[in-house]
Amino acid sequence: MFSFLDAFTFQAMLYSCIGASLGIIWGAMPGLSMTMGMALLAQFSYSMGVADATAFLMGIYTGATFGGAISAILLNIPGTPDAVPTQLAGHPVAKQGRGGEALSMAIVGSFIGNLVGILVLVALTPVLLVFALNFGAWEQFLLALWGILIAGSLSGESDSALKGWVSGWLGLCLAMVGIEPISGYDRMTFGIPNLLGGIAFIPALIGLFGLSEVMRIANRHETHRLPVQVGRVVPRFRDFGRYGRSALRSSAIGTFIGMVPGGGAPMATFLAYDLGQKASGKNFSKGSIEGVVCSETANNACIGGSLLPTMALGIPGTAAAAVFMAALAFQGVIVGPAIGQSQPGYMSFLYGSLLVANLAMYVFAFVLIKPSIVALSFRKDALMPIVSVLCVLGAYSLQLSVFDVQVMLVFGVVGYVLRQWEFPLAPMVFAMILGGLADENLRKAMIIFGSDGLEHMFMRPIGLIMMAVIAFTLYTGIRRSFSAARTTA
Repeated sequence: MFSFLDAFTFQAMLYSCIGASLGIIWGAMPGLSMTMGMALLAQFSYSMGVADATAFLMGIYTGATFGGAISAILLNIPGTPDAVPTQLAGHPVAKQGRGGEALSMAIVGSFIGNLVGILVLVALTPVLLVFALNFGAWEQFLLALWGILIAGSLSGESDSALKGWVSGWLGLCLAMVGIEPISGYDRMTFGIPNLLGGIAFIPALIGLFGLSEVMRIANRHETHRLPVQVGRVVPRFRDFGRYGRSALRSSAIGTFIGMVPGGGAPMATFLAYDLGQKASGKNFSKGSIEGVVCSETANNACIGGSLLPTMALGIPGTAAAAVFMAALAFQGVIVGPAIGQSQPGYMSFLYGSLLVANLAMYVFAFVLIKPSIVALSFRKDALMPIVSVLCVLGAYSLQLSVFDVQVMLVFGVVGYVLRQWEFPLAPMVFAMILGGLADENLRKAMIIFGSDGLEHMFMRPIGLIMMAVIAFTLYTGIRRSFSAARTTA
């Protein structure tokens, strides 16, 4: 049993503070993405209880989401794509000697965005859980299929949805490895006993987002930049009143896009940045505190938005939410429509953990600005050997298995090759999670409706609506892909 107040015990709050501090410093270092940090730092949660692990991971998620703003503003190097708008608006301000002002408003904006996302999560989760409980096996299969398709459509690093879908279908194939859940025969194990239980998700994730990034950076030659002077960093909520409308608009954008699997923070921050420019009539790229506010509120509001489909439907909203989902599965917590029955009170505890993590991020962001500047002074090529060691330790510590390390190495090479060819990795991750759900529920639906005639399966109202949504997703993705091909031709 969990409760909301459990999140405010000394131990839970301590783990939230530790997670937020580690997340801020990790996110501040160029080249170390939030998803990589979640995947590698999650290894420290394996020995914790469910409550402490949740508090720790929410702290990392919240802290690392903000941390990318530090390098974006001070170094003009966005650690992740979602920090690019913050870089565009914030670094020119920092060059004017107002880096502290830009950072302080980024911290306040992150706090407000997080708070809005949490409130929406609290308000909509019960509604979505009730709706999801009406899903049968057929609807769950369609939901998983749509999750893979929409992630592929929205996660493409180019305008083409086809690359995203290829990545998703590759992940779906990988999800089929192991013992088939209904009949119990093995699939694509190639006589390797370690594959009978399927491909371990955490080692695969560490390889895709950790080792592949190390390989990518090792293949690039970049000049080392020192951060500009910060100036005084003071929390100024009164200044935030001038940008209140922009903050609320951007928070709504971030929360909504976070709810869509594969949408994620990059789409939210760019959209909020663009709409903020149009609404204000300013060119944020010349340096604008309002641009920083728009970007950071949308970026952090995505956290609450991404957790909504993750917790209520079992469909991760972002790659970082997928890591959280996998870490919970390791703790024996299976997210989805039945989480209220299987883990009573857990959602209330999660709400409290998010609030504590948000407060911890706000406080420690100001405290850790100076230490983060020291971290910014590290060269990427000096950090990568440390990250490589963490990748190996993270993969091995899950089951004390050398085979998991080998899985991590293989997926590191796969991730590197896909990155080089501009295939997005997030759809593969989503498909590896949702593939088992889709496979099992499709087989269940065929068994349930097989005796009555399969035509009844295609006449269920919710299923019909979802098939229409899937068809529309395919149509828009194909149309966008052909438009992109004509543009580049």
